[in-house]
Amino acid sequence: MNKRLEKESNIKTADLSLLEILKQVNMVPGKIGVFEYIEELDLSGYFDLQGIILILIEKGSCSLEVNMATYELNKGGVFAAFPGQIIHLVHKSKDFKPLCIACSIDMMNDLTSQVKDSLQLIQLVKQSPYQQKEKKEFEQLKKSFNHLQEKIEITKNNQHRYQIIKNLVLSIAFECFDFLIEKNFIHQGGNRKKSLFNAFLRNVEERHREYHSVKYYADELFVTSKYLSTVINEMSDKTPKQWIDEYIALDAKVLLQSTEKDIQEISDELNFPDISFFGKFFKRMTGMSPKAFRDKKD
Repeated sequence: MNKRLEKESNIKTADLSLLEILKQVNMVPGKIGVFEYIEELDLSGYFDLQGIILILIEKGSCSLEVNMATYELNKGGVFAAFPGQIIHLVHKSKDFKPLCIACSIDMMNDLTSQVKDSLQLIQLVKQSPYQQKEKKEFEQLKKSFNHLQEKIEITKNNQHRYQIIKNLVLSIAFECFDFLIEKNFIHQGGNRKKSLFNAFLRNVEERHREYHSVKYYADELFVTSKYLSTVINEMSDKTPKQWIDEYIALDAKVLLQSTEKDIQEISDELNFPDISFFGKFFKRMTGMSPKAFRDKKD
């Protein structure tokens, strides 16, 4: 989310600096924070996440809204959220106790560089961010969490500390979402096709507000629109236009329900030629007008 939007809305930035208020947190400054007591945190309102957070639900339950989708998190569940997502804690039970691992964007980039096809894996987790675990599985995850806490503390003077912590975090992430790795979401394809798919998603994530046409992304990637469409459809069962439109629609939903901008401003923010065009697009994507969608929140 850009700085101008943040200033004009009630959305707060969520990064590792938020954890400095906590009395009990294990940290590698600028990289990772591991904690399980959240009472000192002001979690009211909306947050623009600047990093990854992995949550293990040890006790109780909560209702969490991420980019306008609501998830019910219960004891024994695991949940992940990613940079740029807008998070809102709707409700939590009195006995709610999460085990949290928060990584900066810098550390996230380090982690993903070590994982083959990491961008596709992240897309999978974004589509299925919550997983309920069996009791035995969850107890093993708790042990891994506690081991990570301990290692952060006892490796303070170890010159390989960061590498040790990175490997432990990757291990926990794979434990949490191993079911997605086995899932055949991504069809097998050559390295060139996978690279093209990765590059396309990266470009769409970064530029979908400004550029809405498939041709723009094809030109940026030095391929024809037809070839790009064939590859993206093969790799994801979606067309490039579907990916672009879904990103734009998600931004529109967040802007309508998490800011006070009027619909004309939102239309301009998302680079539509006029408010009528934006209204038709939004209704096609959601089944309702922008005004009806905003009023629904109230």
